[in-house]
Amino acid sequence: MLVRILRWLFPAIGLLILGGMVGLVVLFNFLSGFGAANMMLTSEGLVMDHPELSGHDDDRSYKVTARRAIQRLSDPRIIDLEIIRADIVLSKDENADIIALKGTYNNAAETLRLYDGIQLEWSEGYKVDLSEVEIDLNNGAMSTTEPVSIRSDQGHVVAGKLSYDQNKGLVRFSDGIKMTLNPASEGR
Repeated sequence: MLVRILRWLFPAIGLLILGGMVGLVVLFNFLSGFGAANMMLTSEGLVMDHPELSGHDDDRSYKVTARRAIQRLSDPRIIDLEIIRADIVLSKDENADIIALKGTYNNAAETLRLYDGIQLEWSEGYKVDLSEVEIDLNNGAMSTTEPVSIRSDQGHVVAGKLSYDQNKGLVRFSDGIKMTLNPASEGR
C-alpha cells in the first residue's frame, strides 16, 4: 500500500516543483520589465537591485529609482524601497526632486510613502526637509503629519504638518507654524 502511494506521490511532488519553477521564471521575466538589474527570491520577498518605475499623465510624470526594492510575498502590490530618488514633474514649469532613505510603493493605490531622511528640492527654489511624506502619484498631492522645514532665499518656514493640492496649486501648513522672512537685498 505504501509503495503504491509513494509511486503517485513522488511524481506529483516533482510536477509541483517543476510548475513552481516555471512560475518563478515567468514571474522574474515579467518583473524584469520594471528595470531591475538583479533579482532574487528571499524570505523577505522578491528582492530587486536598482529598480526603476515611471509613469505619466498629461503634463505630470514621475520616475522613481531605488538602490534596492523588496516586493512583499504577502501582498505583491506593495514594494518596500531603500535609498530612493524620485523625480516628479508636476507641470511644464514645476518639478520636485526627492531623496529618501526608505519608502513604500503601493501599486494598487498608486501612492509612494517616503520616510527616514527626506530631502525635497522644488524647482521654484525651495528646499524641504521632513521625516515622512505621502505622495499620491495619480494627482500629485503630497501630505505629511510630521514636522517640516522649508528654506528658500526669501525665508524659512517650520510647521508641524503640510499638505499640497497640486490640482488647486495650494500648500497648507498647520500645527505650530514659525516663519522667518529674509530682507530683500539691494540687487532685487
